[in-house]
Amino acid sequence: PELARGQWLVLLAAFLGWMFDGLEMGIFPLVARPALQEMQAAAGVLDEQFVQMWMGKITALFLLGAAAGGLVFGWLGDKVGRVRAMGASIFCFSIFSLVGYFAATPEQVLLLRFLAGMGVGGMWPTGVSLASEAWSDASRPMISGLLGTSANVGLVTLNTIGYFIHV
Repeated sequence: PELARGQWLVLLAAFLGWMFDGLEMGIFPLVARPALQEMQAAAGVLDEQFVQMWMGKITALFLLGAAAGGLVFGWLGDKVGRVRAMGASIFCFSIFSLVGYFAATPEQVLLLRFLAGMGVGGMWPTGVSLASEAWSDASRPMISGLLGTSANVGLVTLNTIGYFIHV
């Protein structure tokens, strides 16, 4: 039978949401080190351990945020619907990643990365469950695998852009 256009749109939305998660996760390490170095210079400190310590804390809290986001947005998907929950998770990682540009202290970066991580973590359960429901006749492991590759597509996209645009 012919697939409905809505099925393709759901799959595309879930794929792009997770792809941009991957893109965002790839961008952060590139900008975090110089940002933290600027923050420590403004505080009159020049110590590589400062940057390493904060990168470790920020990465750990981002991952905790992703775990928490999976739980929160998964629950939200059951309560208000998968589409709304997926949209909220995309909004969450987008807005808190954007606000991170204005962070003035490592503590602010830490908090904002936790919140962005919640959005990233929330994208997986909402996107996969929504796509699995829309594509009920397809293999759920295949849908999950396809969506799982999309974060890597985001990373490859970032690297391709970086290859052609030298900053």
